[in-house]
Amino acid sequence: MKRFLSPSLVLVSALALCLSLLWSACGNQESGSSTSTPGVDPEISQLNAQIEADPKNAQLYYQRGRLYWEREGYDEAMADAIQALDLDSLQPVYYHLLADALIDYGRPNDSKRALEVLEKACMLFPEDELTWLKTSEFYLIVRKYGEALQKLDHILQRDPQNAEAYFMSGRIALDKGDTLRAIKSLQKSVTIDAENKDAWIFLGRIFSNKGNVQALQYFDNALRLDSTDVQVKEYKAGYYKAKGDYKKAFDLYRGLVVEHPDYSNAYFDMGLMYLEQDSIQRAYEHFDRAVRTDPLFVIAYYYRGVASEAGGNLKSAIEDYQQAASMSPNLPEPKEALQRLNVQQ
Repeated sequence: MKRFLSPSLVLVSALALCLSLLWSACGNQESGSSTSTPGVDPEISQLNAQIEADPKNAQLYYQRGRLYWEREGYDEAMADAIQALDLDSLQPVYYHLLADALIDYGRPNDSKRALEVLEKACMLFPEDELTWLKTSEFYLIVRKYGEALQKLDHILQRDPQNAEAYFMSGRIALDKGDTLRAIKSLQKSVTIDAENKDAWIFLGRIFSNKGNVQALQYFDNALRLDSTDVQVKEYKAGYYKAKGDYKKAFDLYRGLVVEHPDYSNAYFDMGLMYLEQDSIQRAYEHFDRAVRTDPLFVIAYYYRGVASEAGGNLKSAIEDYQQAASMSPNLPEPKEALQRLNVQQ
């Protein structure tokens, strides 16, 4: 009796072939940027040994691929993801790993390939909400908003109270510049799931940009979920700074640098406030601390130059303007400062 493959098995077989072709294309194409080859650390060494002992275990390849991906070893991550899929093509997270490695590698057409992988996963797993959410997020990354919203519609038809789908819808609206729709979607998300810290943060940032005091409530809700989140504290301090309440802003920034002495953004923002208050020496000290804790903080070099110039030290100011201009040739402020001082660049 003649036997036929089921439609799902035909799809899996086709996917395996597509993935093999995808890997060949990835391996043969010149990379637009180099990938880091991570050193063999104890975790990877342990997985190497386990894979050698059990070479047909797809989960081990996935685990090692995740480690490589976290260490920016994208070639190795893709190889392990495809090996895992070759052994077991019915695990959504294996497709997720391959897509993550592709889009983070960022070579020509890698984002297209990543979306092809996720679309195949959506075909295989129509009920897996994480796969559809991830695909929506990837479409948002490449700014294909219609496709991103289609994925969310699929989820909400099945689960009208899916907080993550509303959160993603808010992010898409915000990226499109539709602030009102973004607020509506994000508020719907936190109404369904008050533990969605990221939604509280987005709401806080939107209201902070509007100068609306409700931003503080949203930031506080996020901090109640994670009191250690330094970025939320920085956003909250930034709200006070924008409103001119320097005392509360300074209190928050000082608390940040006590907890995190190398937090360069806090030094920089305090430097800006000191500069606005004409406290030139204090401003210089904080910009100096910002570049010492982060030597790649280009705009901090420029503002350290501004403080030096305001304090009458033109030699130091010019050196900082030149440093900023050399590090970021497209940044207009240091170039304009050098032109104003008649310094040849």
